Amino acid sequence: MFEEAGGGREPTVATGVLLCERCRAYYPIEHETPVLLKFRTGYHDGFEDRYRSGLQELPGYRPPAGDPRPGEMAVQETFTDEWDLLREDELSFMYTHSELIELNSRVWLPWLAELEPDERPRRVLDVGCGAGNETNALNEIVGPDEIFGVDLNFSVMRRRAEYRGRPGMSFAVASLFDLPFEPGSFDLVYSQGVIHHTYSTEHAFRSIARFVAPGGSLFVWVYGLDDHLSPGGASKLSKRANRTAEGALRPLLSRAPRPVRDRMFELLTAAWHPRMRRNERHGERWTRANTNHALRDWLSPPYAHRHGFNEVAGWYEDEGFSIVGIQSAGAYEQLFGRPIWGVGMTGRKPGFAHEGEQTGSSERALRAG
Repeated sequence: MFEEAGGGREPTVATGVLLCERCRAYYPIEHETPVLLKFRTGYHDGFEDRYRSGLQELPGYRPPAGDPRPGEMAVQETFTDEWDLLREDELSFMYTHSELIELNSRVWLPWLAELEPDERPRRVLDVGCGAGNETNALNEIVGPDEIFGVDLNFSVMRRRAEYRGRPGMSFAVASLFDLPFEPGSFDLVYSQGVIHHTYSTEHAFRSIARFVAPGGSLFVWVYGLDDHLSPGGASKLSKRANRTAEGALRPLLSRAPRPVRDRMFELLTAAWHPRMRRNERHGERWTRANTNHALRDWLSPPYAHRHGFNEVAGWYEDEGFSIVGIQSAGAYEQLFGRPIWGVGMTGRKPGFAHEGEQTGSSERALRAG
């Protein structure tokens, strides 16, 4: 351990390492956030440079040396760049904190209100938490004993300061294909707008489904197959034009070197910002950084798969889940004045939630350095 964080609460490791004795690998911790990737990145090189003297006390330990999944390095880079733009901004994809509360409570997770107090999820996993805004909203809605936010991108390490050190709330950098938890250890696994940005949405779905406890729930939201053809909002012609532009620009921007990509998004932001600021509900607060973030989310990820309702329902059924909740199109339009896009669905795993002691987190399973 190189540095301890306190501040009037139970001490945690602010900077240090977790050690895997079996594989002789170390996993960095900075800003109270463990980096639990199975593959080495440029971040690991920088960590070695910053803490060389402390690491010399751990002879024989090296950063992990596994292989990333297809496209993971590009996904990590583009989403880190995207979320670094909005770390201190309350707006996240056009939603304020209070709107995120309403969106989840009334549109995506209304079934929570039907649960008895002793049935509410005690351990929650937010897969693809971005900069932590949605994890914070879920913590308020669900009120769990523990909530973990994980993301592949490094911006989660630089999340808003008030999210650090909250009782029961923890964050980690990790791949959803190699989550550092025991299977079947969460009462609610939640993933909104994430798994369609992997090389295979279906494989990603099956990966995170393993971590739902018996009697627990899995919520996912993914891009819808025919949203660009749906009525309401922009005209069909405009939606088709946007889809065509995306098909042309995404392959170029996602593969471009970072300096080229940054310059292209500067130019796109300059062109699109007046229009977006005029059309968004929070136009008076909408900044160029918000526009840049929105454009990057649209055009920079290397993958952006789209799926039909029945396809997603089939994934749940194949994994043995019962469908218990579908997003409320009416509630969304009432809240935000426009049609909802995408496919949002909750499934419940058969069995009964485990009573008593819950499975420990990876931070307790690995030995801290």
